Amino acid sequence: MDGHQARYAEVSVIYEGVNISRDIAPYLVSFTYTDNASDKADDISLTLEDRARLWCGDWFPSKGDKIRASIIVHNWEDEAKTESLPCGLFEVDQIECSGPPNQVTIKAVSTLVSKPMRQEKHTKAWENVTLSSIAGDFANKSGLSLFWDSSEDPQFERREQVEISDLEFLSGLCRDYGIAVKVTDTQLCCYDEEKYEEHTSVAELSYGDKKLIRWSFSSKSAGTYKSAKISYHDPVKDETFTAEEAGDAEGTGRVLVINQKADNEADARRIAQKKLRSANKKEITGNITLMGDLRFVGGSNITIDGFGAFDGKYTIEKASHSVGDSYTTKLDLRMGGDSKKSVKKKKAQKGRKKGNSPGRLIYTGDNVYYGSGGKLNG
Repeated sequence: MDGHQARYAEVSVIYEGVNISRDIAPYLVSFTYTDNASDKADDISLTLEDRARLWCGDWFPSKGDKIRASIIVHNWEDEAKTESLPCGLFEVDQIECSGPPNQVTIKAVSTLVSKPMRQEKHTKAWENVTLSSIAGDFANKSGLSLFWDSSEDPQFERREQVEISDLEFLSGLCRDYGIAVKVTDTQLCCYDEEKYEEHTSVAELSYGDKKLIRWSFSSKSAGTYKSAKISYHDPVKDETFTAEEAGDAEGTGRVLVINQKADNEADARRIAQKKLRSANKKEITGNITLMGDLRFVGGSNITIDGFGAFDGKYTIEKASHSVGDSYTTKLDLRMGGDSKKSVKKKKAQKGRKKGNSPGRLIYTGDNVYYGSGGKLNG
């Protein structure tokens, strides 16, 4: 025996205050934890073998039950080392039974379904109030603490909440100013997306890395805009506020036309800028599946290298950690603004060196030629 310790991952599940990890281990088919950067609630999913039809019978879970879960890895990166990823507290909101083979899937969300912020609809007029004050009021109503990390804190003359939930109303306001919203079991988090893109990457993934299982990247023009234009007429002030902002999306001539309330010219300009950035932020995206890695969570950054035009720093929009026969992590990525500018700069420099467009590609046998006659390789 060489004394090598096996690498393995397991799941800790505390159900309604009782640790049932060992009890469900023989039945556990898979566990998935999805951590979203913003807008969507985090969630977990437990799939359990149910040949004896226990889970669909006497053991059938109740909606609203609380689950606290963690992923624990042993000897993963280093031998004799145990690390964990606390997933948080979740509330059961869906149970599915299926077969064959007989299985039950328990799904739970981190934004507690019983919280009034998510479920109850309200109508209210807000006057002379900051965005952070509105967020603070909603957090207090739901028994949450407010985590506010944005230098942007617009002052509103008047905003109306009309028959929508507090969370939906707040998310809409924050989105107009580039502020992301995320709700955990204890906090209402509001943070500046652009500021967080500047944070240091938690890791670098390179082409050919043995941890990579599969990957794909995409650069698209659909849904992106070259500029944004806003025009709002205030009937009380009898003034019209307009603003235009130029964007950095490639290969599009579309203009994003915005028609919504603005308090003044500066407010209109700020809304146009943030709305345009929001529309263009998913111009370059990626999906990566790799060997399980506890470091990757929604909202953190990762550097991609060796993938040519797709190299750069990305923000993790969603991280899904799955434990079953193996432990894997799947990442949904979007390239940050600074990296997109760098990519476009490199393309422009490359184009200037060539002097003209390469034209159409012509394939002849094993060789590839430019349509203009220049040889690409072969």
